[in-house]
Amino acid sequence: MTKKSLVLFSFLLLMFQATWAQTAAVQSFSLKEAVEYAKKNNFTLQNSKLDVLASQKKVNEIFSYGLPQVSASANLINNTQIPVQVIPNFLQSVMGGPDNLNLAFGRPFTSGITVSANQLLFDGTFFLGVKASKEFVNLSQLNFNRTSIETEVNVSKAYYMVLLLEANENMMAKNLATLQKTQSDVGQFYKNGFAEKVDLDRLTLQLSNLTVQKEKLHDQKQIATMVLKLQMGLNVADSIVLTDELEKLRAASKTEAIENKVSYANRIEYKMLQQQLSLSKLDRKRYLIGYVPSLYAFANHQENAFGDEFGALYDKFYPGTAVGLSMTIPIFDGLRKHAQTQQANISISKTENDIKNFENVINQQVYMAKANFLRTNQQLEIQRGNLKLAEEIYEKMEIKYKNGLGSSLELTASQSDLENARTNYLTTVYDYFVAEMELKKALGLIQ
Repeated sequence: MTKKSLVLFSFLLLMFQATWAQTAAVQSFSLKEAVEYAKKNNFTLQNSKLDVLASQKKVNEIFSYGLPQVSASANLINNTQIPVQVIPNFLQSVMGGPDNLNLAFGRPFTSGITVSANQLLFDGTFFLGVKASKEFVNLSQLNFNRTSIETEVNVSKAYYMVLLLEANENMMAKNLATLQKTQSDVGQFYKNGFAEKVDLDRLTLQLSNLTVQKEKLHDQKQIATMVLKLQMGLNVADSIVLTDELEKLRAASKTEAIENKVSYANRIEYKMLQQQLSLSKLDRKRYLIGYVPSLYAFANHQENAFGDEFGALYDKFYPGTAVGLSMTIPIFDGLRKHAQTQQANISISKTENDIKNFENVINQQVYMAKANFLRTNQQLEIQRGNLKLAEEIYEKMEIKYKNGLGSSLELTASQSDLENARTNYLTTVYDYFVAEMELKKALGLIQ
C-alpha cells in the first residue's frame, strides 16, 4: 500500500468511526418508552430509590440493638509510682512503731483482658422502634412512588411540548415553501406588468417574518428537547428522535371512557398522610411504654496479670467472671415523658386535620381538572373546525388571486389566518394532553 493510499484509508476510517459514533448516540423514543426510560434513569428517582434502601438499612441498625452486644478490651499499665495508702498501725500495740503505716498496694506492671456480653431481654421502646422503622420503610416506598408519578407527568408534558414545537416547525416550513412559491409567482407577474410592486413587497415582508419565527421555533424546540432529556436522565449531548405524533396520540386517547369516581385511597399523597398518622401513633406509644421497666442480662470475664518486671508480666493470669441481670425502673423524670406524649397527641391531631383537609383538596383538584379537560376537549373541536375553515378560505383566495380576481393583501391575510389556525389547533392539542394528564393525576390513575 502506497503512502497516499494509507493516508486516504486512515482518513476514511476516521470518518467512519465519527459517523458511527454520531449514529450510535441517536436514540428513538415513543412516549411510553420515554417514560419507562426515565423511571430507570431519572436521577431524582434514583435518589428516591436509594432513600428506600437507606431506610431498610436503618431497620437493620435498630434491630441490631436487640442482638447480643459483645466487646473486648485490653490494657497494659506501668505503675512508675505505686500509689501509697496510709492506714492506722494495727500492730502498734504488739510490735510498737509509728501511729500509721504507709502501704503501697500494687505491682509495677499490670495487664488485663476483659470480654463483656450484654443481651436485651425486655425493652418496650426497642420493639416499638423496630416496628416504627418498618413503617418508615413503607413511607419511603410511598415517597418513591410519588416521585415516580411526578417523573411520568413531567416527562409526558416535556414530550408533548417537543412534539408541539416540532409540529409547529414543520407547519412553518410548509408555509414558507408555499409563500416562497407565491412570491415567485407574484414576482413573475410584476415583471410582466400584471402586479404592483407593493404586492411583491408585502409578500417579501411576510416571508421574512415567517423565516424569523421559524428560527425562533427551532431554538425553542432545541431547549424543550434538552428539558426532556434532563427529565429522562439522558445525556443532554445525545440526540433523540420522538416517534409519536400529536395527532396519533390524540386519536388513541381514551380519557373520555375513564370512570372518574373520586377515591381518596388512589392518591399517593393521601396514602403518605395515612402512613404519617401511623408513625405518629407509634411515637405516642413509645413515650407511654417508656414507663415500663427494661431488663438486660450481662456477663463479664477478666484475665489479669501482675509483675515486678515486664518480662515476667504474663507468666500467670488471675481470672475473674461475673454474670447477672440489670433492671432499669423509671420512677420520676420531671414529667418529661408526659410532655412528650402530649406533643405526640398534638402531632396526631394535626395529621388528622391534614387528612380531612386533603380530602377537600382532592375534590377540588378533581373538579377543576375535569372541568378543564372537558373545556379543552370542546376547544379542540372548535379549533379543528377553524383550521378546516381557514384551509378552505386560503384555497379559495389562492384560486381567486391566480385568476386575477383577488388582491395580494387578501391572499396574505388568508395565509396569516391559516397559520394562526394551525398554531391554535396544535396548541390546543397540547393543552388537551396536559389537561388529560392532570385529570388522571387528580383521580390517582397514574401509579
